[in-house]
Order: sequence, then C-alpha cells, then structure tokens
Amino acid sequence: MKPEKLEQTVQVTKALYLREHEAIKEILAQEAEIRAQLARLDAQVAQAAARPQQTHSVRMVGADILWRGWESKTRRQIHTQLAQVQARKLGAMEQLRRAFGRKDAMEKLQKMEQANLIRRRQTRRQDNLLDSILTKP
Repeated sequence: MKPEKLEQTVQVTKALYLREHEAIKEILAQEAEIRAQLARLDAQVAQAAARPQQTHSVRMVGADILWRGWESKTRRQIHTQLAQVQARKLGAMEQLRRAFGRKDAMEKLQKMEQANLIRRRQTRRQDNLLDSILTKP
C-alpha cells in the first residue's frame, strides 16, 4: 500500500475510533444519571423511614401503601431504564473494541511500512556506496 493511502486509512480508522469513543461517553453519562436517580430514590426512602413520629398518622390514611406502591413502580422503571442503557453499553463497548483493534492494527501496519521503507533506503544507499567503491579503480 502506498504511504499516502496508508496514512489516509490510519486517519479514517482513528476518526471511526473517536466516534465510537464519543458514543460510549454519552451512554456512560446516561448510565450515571440513571444511577443518580436510583440513589435519590434510595435517599427518599431512607428519609421517609427516618420519620417514625409520622408513621402512625400516615398509616391511618393509607398513604404508606400508596408511597410503597409509588416507590416500587419508580424503582422498577429506573431499573428497566438502567438495564436498557447497560445493554446499549455492551453493544457500544464491542463496537469500541473493534474500532480500537482496527485503529491499532493500522497504526502498527503504518509503523512496519515506515520501518521497511527506512530499511529499503538504507539497503539502497549501501548498495550505491558499494557500487561506487567497486567501480572506482
């Protein structure tokens, strides 16, 4: 492969890798937000449990049953969202690994090609030097 074409291919694979990297960053941000929602819900539940003086009056009205139902429904929704984001993350991680592999392989190929080019130049120079020494009588 010509050096110019190889350089273009390396740049393309780097760009594809960076695109996959940005996509995974967005997914990770979504996952962090969902985990924060879950933590806020846990804090609300803990705060509600820490108020024993209100428990009796809340139970008389039946609000504790409604609260537990709301908390259970909300927790289930958050866990569903988290599972969906984690599934997307797994797919994105696989794409990121592939993109990194391609990028890494192209960079290694470019380095090997540059080393071969340097080696061929050195060999050609040595051959030219030997020819000039041998042809000078």
